[in-house]
Amino acid sequence: MIRRILAMLMALSLVLGSTAIVAARDAHGIVAQNDDATPGADDDEESTDDEDATPDDADATGGDPAIGDTVLFVNDDGEDAANMTVDEVIIPFEDFGEFFSPEENATYIAVALTIENIDADDDAFEFSTFNTGLQTADGFYYTSTFVSLDEEEAETYPEIEDGDIEVGDTATGYLFFAIPEDKTPTRLYYSPSGRLVVLADIRDA
Repeated sequence: MIRRILAMLMALSLVLGSTAIVAARDAHGIVAQNDDATPGADDDEESTDDEDATPDDADATGGDPAIGDTVLFVNDDGEDAANMTVDEVIIPFEDFGEFFSPEENATYIAVALTIENIDADDDAFEFSTFNTGLQTADGFYYTSTFVSLDEEEAETYPEIEDGDIEVGDTATGYLFFAIPEDKTPTRLYYSPSGRLVVLADIRDA
């Protein structure tokens, strides 16, 4: 009988000692239970309220800007120079001029681009269509190409022009690309002076 009582007392002392150790560790911040780590029932309900919400464009494109997003272009000094927006992408583009012969086995793509000069130093923004490019899923890179349009189509799809865009001014117009028909277009870029700026993810265009 005495042995049982001693055994019970020893077990009780061990339990109390463990509790004291845990309490002491909690008091010193070594062991702490984060109540927010495991959401309760109310938290679960809140997290599922918006299950049908559409993710924003950046999430949908893996972080790249989407069609319609404005991309800030900075100059070599890291200062804001221009806002660039891909407004529309047409795949395939087929409204060619009457006498234009498109390349065989090629997919033509039209891209509407808007550029706004916001340079704080009143410097003109030098735009060149040669600096625009389209990347395909296999990594190939294509620069813009020439297409011939009839008068009516030229009014509908006016080409964006090379040249200086003055501060406060905006240039807008279309660029055209031709890629092999078995390739998938993925992104549009602007790449002056060795730089590569993503203008838009166009995989869902």
